[in-house]
Amino acid sequence: MGLAARMGVEMRHRSAASSVLVVLALGTAFPARAAAIAPPGPPPGNGANLPASPGTAPAFVPPGTPATLPAQSRRPGLLTGARVRFNRTTRAFSLPFACQANGSVTVTGAGVGALGRAPYRCAGNRTTAHFTVSRKIAGRVAKAKTVAATAVVRQGVASRLSFTLAAGSATVAPAGFWTDGHLQCTIGGTAQALLAEPDFTTVNPTTISTRGWIAWYTPTTGWHWFGNLGENAARWDTWTAAATGVVQFHPGGAVTATPWTWGPVAVPPGRGIVAIGVYEVVYWIGGHPDYRWQYVNAGTTGAVAAGAPTPFCVYP
Repeated sequence: MGLAARMGVEMRHRSAASSVLVVLALGTAFPARAAAIAPPGPPPGNGANLPASPGTAPAFVPPGTPATLPAQSRRPGLLTGARVRFNRTTRAFSLPFACQANGSVTVTGAGVGALGRAPYRCAGNRTTAHFTVSRKIAGRVAKAKTVAATAVVRQGVASRLSFTLAAGSATVAPAGFWTDGHLQCTIGGTAQALLAEPDFTTVNPTTISTRGWIAWYTPTTGWHWFGNLGENAARWDTWTAAATGVVQFHPGGAVTATPWTWGPVAVPPGRGIVAIGVYEVVYWIGGHPDYRWQYVNAGTTGAVAAGAPTPFCVYP
């Protein structure tokens, strides 16, 4: 049971009925190329770099700013961030990722400490780093069952990759979808994305902190994260959630929400980019953070139709 539930605060926005993995198995809502791609895992920081207790929420919604995806990034990226399996018998795990040069990778886990350092060789923009931990660390991982882990990959410069390490039979539920908010794939027929924030609601007025991401993938770079402050960087915004939605999104008590949007975000052509929108939210309950993240639907409204949501925008 989460902190919000224990404090008697009900959040309306829940996961869509169909999980991302079910959608990928169907493979009919979007091109086959996207259907073959595993969705990204947790956003940068994996819930560990939460904001400080927020200040006063603004009285209005500031405009979003234009940006361009850095699709020529020469940084490594996870091929799938959903989970990495820890073998309790061998005390080992393997981390596959996209690379551009030989290097080394160091992994740490929240609450368990250092998980090891390993060199790797990059071939065809692919590599897998292998780790074996001590019995003491293995016991910590087994006790935790799932660990929020961070890999620091050094191939000239250091890059931080967030993933979840799961021990034994522990399961990591696939992230769901917010019931609104969306990643608009094109603007006026051009390859420009627009990220619209979900209209978060609570039974009682509650201060929330939110930040949005566009996670993008290419075969040579794997998954990368882009926020309104650049690659692996996004601003936390402070709002007030209420029963009718985010107060600032309903000026004068308007029924129809005018959410915060970020864009246009230009997408470089010819790189085979697949993108998905993600939103994090922190509900401040009694001065304590209750954190969660989910995907937003791809499309023009974000409404989840009967059947399966569409997670990806695909750019040839």
